[in-house]
Order: sequence, then C-alpha cells, then structure tokens
Amino acid sequence: MYKVLIVDDEYLIKKSLNKLITESGYGFTTVLEAEDGEEALELVLQMSPDLIITDINMPVMDGLELIRECKVRQLMCEIVILSGYNEFEYARQALRYEVKDYLLKPIRPEQLDNVLRIVSSKLNLKQKTLSMRSDWLWYCKTTGSRLAGLIWDLDEKQVKMELEDTSSKFMEQSTDVGLLQQLCFELLTFIRKELEHRSGREMPISDLTAFYTITEPSGTLGLLEANIMGLMQDIQANRNHGAFHHIKHAAAYIEQHYMEEELSLQSIAEQLNMSLSYASQSFKEALGVTFVQYLIGLRMEKAKDLLNNSNCKTYEAAHAVGYSDYPHFTRTFKKYFGCSPREYRKRIGLD
Repeated sequence: MYKVLIVDDEYLIKKSLNKLITESGYGFTTVLEAEDGEEALELVLQMSPDLIITDINMPVMDGLELIRECKVRQLMCEIVILSGYNEFEYARQALRYEVKDYLLKPIRPEQLDNVLRIVSSKLNLKQKTLSMRSDWLWYCKTTGSRLAGLIWDLDEKQVKMELEDTSSKFMEQSTDVGLLQQLCFELLTFIRKELEHRSGREMPISDLTAFYTITEPSGTLGLLEANIMGLMQDIQANRNHGAFHHIKHAAAYIEQHYMEEELSLQSIAEQLNMSLSYASQSFKEALGVTFVQYLIGLRMEKAKDLLNNSNCKTYEAAHAVGYSDYPHFTRTFKKYFGCSPREYRKRIGLD
C-alpha cells in the first residue's frame, strides 16, 4: 500500500532494511533504493514514495540536501534519517526540516519496527483525512450549486432551510472547528463561482479570511449565513424584477410546451407581450443562459429520462422532445452528454 525509498551507499544496510520493511506488516509493500541524494531525488519525483529513509553522509548529494530539496519542492512524504552516534549535530539539523524520526546505526529491528508503526499510523490517518476531504468537497459543490439556484431565485425561505440542514450536517459530522471553517469557506466559494457564471459578472468579495479567525462553530456558521444573505441582496439590487417575473413565467411555459418543435423565443415573447430583444436580454439576465441553451438543456434531460425506459425507442424519445429530424437529435444529444443516444443506452445496460 505504501512505498518506501531507502537512500544509503552501503549495500548491506539497504539489504537489511529492505528485508525488515517488507516483513514488518505495516503496509509498506514497495521498497525503492538509491545510492545517494541526487539519485534519490530523481526517484522521489518519479515514484512519489510515502516514506524516505535516508543516510546523512553520502557522496554527490548528502541526506540534508535531499531533505532540504524535498521540503523546498513541498513533496508530501515522511522522512526518517539514518545517523551514527558521531553525527548527532547533523541529525539535529535534519529535525529542523520536520523529519519524522531518526534511526541510529547499527539499526536494531525493534527500533525500526517502532518507527514504521508510527509512520504507518500517520499515513493511514492522512489517507483517511484526504478521503474525507474529497467527500466533503463533493458535498460542498452539490450543496453550493443548489444554494446558488435558490439565491438566484431570491427564495430566502428555502435558502434559510437549506442552510439549517447544511449547518446541522456540518455539526453532526465533525466538531473540529478548523474543518468547519474550511467547509464554510469551500461552500461559499462554490456558491460565488456559480452565481458569477449565471450573472456574467464578479460577485462582491467579502473578507473570506475571517472564517479562520472565529473560534466558535456558531460564529463560523453565522458568518456563512451573513455572506450568503449579502449575495442575495446584491442580486436583488442588480435585477430587473419585472423582467425576472416574466421570465419565470416563460420558464414554466417552456416546461409545458418543450415537446413542440416550433417552440421559439418569438412565440414565448408574444405570449408574454414582450419584444423579442427584451425577452432575449431578460432571459439571459434571469436564468444565466440563452433561450436556446435553456430549451436544449431541458429537451436533452427529458430525452435522457425517456431513454432510461427500455420500452422507449431512441427515435420515439427524439419525437417526444420536439425533434422530427433524428440525426439532428443525435448530434445534439452527443454534444450535450458526450455520447450518442445508443451509446448512452449501452452504458446503462439497456442495449
């Protein structure tokens, strides 16, 4: 599971370490070897070992230079040094670079076993933390997208309900204030990016570093809510409310008539007693996309839902969402989803 790099110019030491490490049972399955620091640095850059065990005194590039290079390049690996009794001053210098531990020569198996156990525990924790962070980032991204939509619709009641659910989830999963600060920061970042995409302009930037100065969870969550309410106020101040109201009706009309092939912005503008140019501009401002983009997106999502039904033929799905020209439907579907309707059916196991 974990890779180890042994750096030493003495063959017997490398051989002994190799045997002890592979038989340790702490998950170090791959052992790499290097003669000196220069060769080791090349291997580190190529193979990204999890643990480096390096001698201090070596030709070409010594252990301290290797450690320094790893830290300068911000390489994410644990480092243990090999040191003789007469090299304590070098070992002390190495510890300044946050070296995890040091092994005295001649190496005693129980000493190495203890070091490997400690490093393995730290690597396991790091792996778990990275996995947890990945899950949380995905949660922040999906929740941020959902909140951005509610903010864009100026739905204050739903925004506050979503925030309550999010706050409860954050608090249930972790009491770590540092993690909570990071999650709130990430969530707000996703929301701002989504709103900027919809509005086509930069959203006001608050002092996001403030998340890292508050020590109480309630204060951090309160700051998140204050920032989100501020974004909503900004959108409200910059929006043409009359146009937005009309376009919400237009979206509802499209939802009911998307299957009509002749549906156009002109026909919708007539339904709402708006000029074509005003309808086009208002549509983009209110929904963040053009009328054509919105209609295609809606039709493609409806088509995908139909294709999930094994009883529905692909040409039937095309007709059902307003496409009499099947090749045109196929091209549009592939451009939107990255695969043709038939390829999509195969992916979900229906063809």
